[in-house]
Amino acid sequence: MELVLSDDEKMVIRFDADEEVFSGLTQFAKNTGLDSVFVSGLGSAKEIELGFYDPVKKEYQKTVFREPVEILSIEGNIGLLDTEAIVHIHGSFGLPNYQVIGGHIHRLVVSSTVELMLDTMGGELHRSYDEETGLNLLTP
Repeated sequence: MELVLSDDEKMVIRFDADEEVFSGLTQFAKNTGLDSVFVSGLGSAKEIELGFYDPVKKEYQKTVFREPVEILSIEGNIGLLDTEAIVHIHGSFGLPNYQVIGGHIHRLVVSSTVELMLDTMGGELHRSYDEETGLNLLTP
């Protein structure tokens, strides 16, 4: 992962072939102290693990796709759960047959490149566990 451009409010980072984006972004947030960031991006991947949240079971149903995909959109945020940086990102992906899949990203391995825009905000985004949904929700 490489920081391509940065100013006081925005950063552009690039992931290269074979890098894993979710863990790399989590580590980048921890190393830089990012705790209030909106994430958007695009690129290509060769492996993704997507989740679909089942609100009755309060767990993710996960599926791994091991085929080339175009990343049509990555959207999400980075906040804090207690003092730990938490990355929450979703994505939509184009398959070779031009169908689209999407969901909560648990793992994403880069095929050629992934380019992410990090838009920082003043203050801190905080999450806390919500008993009713079983999720770590943003809190005021």
